[in-house]
Amino acid sequence: MYKKKGPEMDCVRVSNSQCKGIVARLLATTGSIAAAACLLLAAPAALAYPAFNGHADLQVDAYGRYFEVSGGLFPTGTTPNGDNASGGTLRYLSDAPYWGLPMDAWQKDDWYATNSGIALTLKNGSTTVYDNNGLDNGTFPTGFYTYDVGNPAGTAGAVVGYSMPNNYDFIYAGYFQLTAATTITQLEGYFVYSGDPNDALTGPFDPNNPAFRYDMNIWSNVANDLLPVDTGGFTGDVFSSLATPGSFSWADTGYDRTGSSSAQNIYRLTYTLNTPLTLQAGTYWFSHDARVVPEPGSLALLGLGLGLLALRRRPQAEA
Repeated sequence: MYKKKGPEMDCVRVSNSQCKGIVARLLATTGSIAAAACLLLAAPAALAYPAFNGHADLQVDAYGRYFEVSGGLFPTGTTPNGDNASGGTLRYLSDAPYWGLPMDAWQKDDWYATNSGIALTLKNGSTTVYDNNGLDNGTFPTGFYTYDVGNPAGTAGAVVGYSMPNNYDFIYAGYFQLTAATTITQLEGYFVYSGDPNDALTGPFDPNNPAFRYDMNIWSNVANDLLPVDTGGFTGDVFSSLATPGSFSWADTGYDRTGSSSAQNIYRLTYTLNTPLTLQAGTYWFSHDARVVPEPGSLALLGLGLGLLALRRRPQAEA
């Protein structure tokens, strides 16, 4: 198990050619955090994200930052992979001018050839029917989640993707392919959490904070390209936990992600469906996220105070 902790040099994409992806620096914030635990959260039966509005719903740092973990296994072949020269397997979507990036349509992002996509495990009962990461059974490539400046491609699991659709309004989605019709009862994504409110990557993020609700989405693929279908918002057209009844739970996998300047536990986020779902053979895109549940009045005032202190960050990070 990977439990290495300790400070290292920060990796900044602007100036370090070994760092790939969107260029912006991630800086830490401070705050308070509670002890980790496993909780259950029921999802409502028929909701969707609001349509894009062209600005960030929130820009606050008090809750920390939620980052998706990538996978390093290729159950359906190594083409495409995270390198856009192969077609690419990581895409981002933003509705906030803050990032200085194209908005309101899926964009291609260039990671490493060893990134298979956003880490995803699909299960039918106790049987795993899709796995691009190996985090449930420890079969991921040796050292994949421990950043090595001399071997960034071999340790590309240290790269994580920001995913908060109503706080700086930005998410990542990852490619996956099913070769036959597949029935699922559980979806698993993975995120990072350290419990340190001064963590250089996540800040005071706490998965048990009642200010968060979690969501998972699946999009179909655009014909003749490798892009998720645009839906006018952050809701998937194939599947959304907002519209499909089930419950969330989360727990530590026992493995760690060690970046260039910080380390975190890798947590599993599980959505258990009330009713099995069958996905047809095809190409899909998967994302999970943490959304801040607005609190009338107090959250707006918090945003006013922290907005003046916001520091530019990068949605793809190796901190």
